[in-house]
Amino acid sequence: MRIKHSREQAGRKRQNTGMIKGVIFDMDGTMFDTERLSSYCWKRTGENLGINVTDELMNDCRGKNPAVIRRLYMEAFGETFNYDAARAAKHVIFNEIIAGDGVPVKKGLEELLGYLEKQEIKKAVATSTEKKRASKLLQDAGVYEKMDAFVYGDEIKESKPDPEIFRVAAEKIGCKPEECLVLEDSEAGLRAGIALGGAIICIPDIAIVPEQVTAKVTETLADLGKVIGWLEAHRCNAK
Repeated sequence: MRIKHSREQAGRKRQNTGMIKGVIFDMDGTMFDTERLSSYCWKRTGENLGINVTDELMNDCRGKNPAVIRRLYMEAFGETFNYDAARAAKHVIFNEIIAGDGVPVKKGLEELLGYLEKQEIKKAVATSTEKKRASKLLQDAGVYEKMDAFVYGDEIKESKPDPEIFRVAAEKIGCKPEECLVLEDSEAGLRAGIALGGAIICIPDIAIVPEQVTAKVTETLADLGKVIGWLEAHRCNAK
């Protein structure tokens, strides 16, 4: 799916895509098909605990860091809700599935990482997931060593949609914000990428993203493999 833009918007977007020197990846829902898995695990945990973990609650949590997710669950279920115990139970289910089936990698990831390596374009992960869990997923998927830098949700102060996590990622790979391409799927992540000021591509997943947000991104592409063609076309236009 491609979003149509006005001529004025297109001109602005071309200015934001001058020369990409770094690509910043969101992890859950962008690199890995873990948003669906996480939703399934929260649903099962809710059933075991006798609570209704709604789709609306989970969508509100997508792209947010651990502190914000905790607050949202406490607001939904009250002060007596044992969030830590529920989260631990959810992680048990999640980890059992990953141990049996492996990390569900999104279409085109391996091809895109290989292309970026050949083009000597820096690669960073900027995920709202905490370091302990995210680094293990990246290692289990076999992509940790292919990345140049990492920023985790428990290492920053502000949660997406604040662009702090992407700004730190850009700094870590030695790029200016306007030299970066951000790949995201969630509303919070897309808003953060837009605020960063560089190029931002939406790779749709299960997160519900308002049209007023997708209308502001540089491009919407069906999968990560399509990013290669976008970069190739962009490089030609930039010469």
